[in-house]
Amino acid sequence: MKAPLRVLSDAQLQQVHNASLRVLAETGMKVEHDQARELLQAAGACVDHDNQRVRFPPPLVEEKLKLVPRKVTYHGRTPEFDFTVEAGGEIYSRVAGGAINYIDLNTGKSHRACLADWVEFACLVDALPNIHCVATLHCGDVPEATADIHSMRVMLEHQRKCIIHSAFTVQMQPYLLELALAVRGSRQALAERPLYHHMLCPVSPLFLDKDSSAQLFLACDYGIPTDIPIMPVSGSTAPITLAGTLVQANAEFLGAMTLAQTYKPGHVMPYFTDPVVADMRTSAPLFGAPEVGLLVAAIAQLGSELYGLAPQGIGLDSDGYVVEQSLFQKAQNAVFQCMAGGKLIIGAGAVEACMALSPMQLIIDDEIMAIARRWVRGIEVSESSLAVDVIGNVGPRGQFLSEEHTLSNLRTGELITTGIFERDLRAQWEERGSRSLEQKAREKGKALLAKHTVPPLPIEVQSELAAIVASADRDLAGKS
Repeated sequence: MKAPLRVLSDAQLQQVHNASLRVLAETGMKVEHDQARELLQAAGACVDHDNQRVRFPPPLVEEKLKLVPRKVTYHGRTPEFDFTVEAGGEIYSRVAGGAINYIDLNTGKSHRACLADWVEFACLVDALPNIHCVATLHCGDVPEATADIHSMRVMLEHQRKCIIHSAFTVQMQPYLLELALAVRGSRQALAERPLYHHMLCPVSPLFLDKDSSAQLFLACDYGIPTDIPIMPVSGSTAPITLAGTLVQANAEFLGAMTLAQTYKPGHVMPYFTDPVVADMRTSAPLFGAPEVGLLVAAIAQLGSELYGLAPQGIGLDSDGYVVEQSLFQKAQNAVFQCMAGGKLIIGAGAVEACMALSPMQLIIDDEIMAIARRWVRGIEVSESSLAVDVIGNVGPRGQFLSEEHTLSNLRTGELITTGIFERDLRAQWEERGSRSLEQKAREKGKALLAKHTVPPLPIEVQSELAAIVASADRDLAGKS
């Protein structure tokens, strides 16, 4: 189905693209990594090594853009969890990365996240059908220097879906690769079915730091796809105008893309830009502001319509910590994202501007995604679905409940059911205890955890993972 929502015309999309090329050609990006600058210079970029500034000729950017794969497959631990995103394809969702707090499933109170929370949340991700991959929770009960390594171990052991993960520094990255290699068994097997995507962030505006380039090169060497979130903030780290933010975000993606494709032509990387807006009173980033929906939709158009890439970005993020506000902001962004052509909707389970993960919100977001996936399927128009003969058979004042046409379409997904969104009359709701949405989500979460079991990794693999994490603690955190 062609995306029905267009916030930018064809001409405006081209204007944004052309403006992004001008930014890269005239202003360029600061690139700290010496080898990165040398590679770009050899490819035709204009490089000022003294000031670490790289200016990208438009033909170079256009040439490298053609090399980016148009389909991106996210591999799970086992093949039944694999999925492929592409322009015009199905939509999927993932957990937001980088949260440090956790909302307790029993009390609803927020606390500093710990590994036990992460195990619980990972198990729920594994159980929920509309949450397709998972990203990082930063836990506070392990050494800070190795927290991402501990997080990776939990994701590998306690859920089976694709992992989107980052490293604080390039020194941590080899341990993440060792963990993934332990599960896959060999470097070749990991490259053929990488069960994680490495995430790294350029700094807005227009700065690619040395460590991020080094991480990019190492991921390329191992055949690990890179999801590179471009996250400028309108009004603080990007122009206050939405169009200006789009231009800068797109330029930053195109610059990072050019480096990746110069280092390894054909390297797998989705179109991933995540601009948000600033609260101009405090400069805090806002993930659920009304303008974010417009940015999300425009990014989806740029990726899918202009470049033929599968765009991903904000869609289930929110600023609030109460269900009512989070629900509205998530629905707002999800509508804009999926109806404009977005393919991987980020933010499942996230609240408080991605600073906390909530198991109750994850349950709710799973249901939002079931609804969003129904929107994207659209309306089938065929001889059967038009149902002219059925209407004729039933006639005036008839009913369709007993018609074979109704029964045969009952479980085709034409009409979906919702599990926790209320559909009954008030009297029936009150008879069942007047439970709120959050209460029902809590009950469903507890029920899932009571019955859902994640098949364990082989004992020898678990032992190897434990040894790798212990080695990282000794080497990076000085923990004996």
